[in-house]
Amino acid sequence: MMTNFVRPHLALLVASAITLAASSTRAEAPLGAASPSDAEVTRRIAFLQARLDSGTAAANRWWYGWYTGWSVLTVGQGVLALAVTDPGLRADAAVGAVGSSLGLIPLGLAPFPARHAAADLRAMPGSTPEERKLKLARGERLLRESAASEVLRRKWFNHVLCGTVSTSVGLVLALGYGRPVTGALSATIGIALSEAQIFTMPTAAIDDWNEYSKEGGERVGRARRPAPSFSWYVAPLAGGGAVVGGAF
Repeated sequence: MMTNFVRPHLALLVASAITLAASSTRAEAPLGAASPSDAEVTRRIAFLQARLDSGTAAANRWWYGWYTGWSVLTVGQGVLALAVTDPGLRADAAVGAVGSSLGLIPLGLAPFPARHAAADLRAMPGSTPEERKLKLARGERLLRESAASEVLRRKWFNHVLCGTVSTSVGLVLALGYGRPVTGALSATIGIALSEAQIFTMPTAAIDDWNEYSKEGGERVGRARRPAPSFSWYVAPLAGGGAVVGGAF
C-alpha cells in the first residue's frame, strides 16, 4: 500500500524534470533586439544579477527549513517506532515516518534553481562583449527556469497529490492498523503541512521574469516585493502529539 502514495510524488518529479529540461534546451539568445548594444547588455546583466541575488536568501530559507523539518520528523518518528513497545504507538510512529519521508522527495530531487542561480551567473566571465552576451543569455535562462520551477510547484496538481498522500497515510493507520483517531489527525495535519509548504514558497522569480520579459529589465532599481521571512511546519507524533518548528 505504501507504494500507492509514493507514485504520485514520483510523477511530480518526472513532470518537473521534463518541464525544466525543455526550458534548458531552448536557444540561449537575449530577449528583445537581436543585437543589443554592449551598454544594454551590461545593464540587463546588472538587473538579472540583482534580482537573482535578492531571491537567493528566501529560496534557501524555504528549502532548508522544509528539508530540515521533514528530515527531523522522519528520523524522530523512525527512532520512536524502534524504541516503543506498544503496537499502536509503534504503528503511529512507523507510518508517520514513512509519510514524513515523502515530503523530502520533491525537495531533494526536483530542481529549485532560485537557490543557486545568482552564484551560477556571477561565476560566468564578462570581461569582453562576447562574454557579456553569453552571460546575458545565461542570466535570462536562469531567471526563466527559476520562475518556471516556482510556477510548477504551485500548480493545482501539487495540492491534489499532497492531499492524496496525506489521506493515504491516514487510511493506512485507520484501516490497516485500527487507529482511526491518529489516522485522522495524521491526514489533517499532513494536509496542513503540505499546503503550508506550497504557500510559503518564494515566488519572486515569477514577478521578476514577467517584468523582465515584458520590459527588458528597464527599471533596475525598482523596489521589489519583500519575500516571506518565515517558513513553518507542524507534524504529528505517535500518540497524538505534534512538533512545531520553523526557519527564518
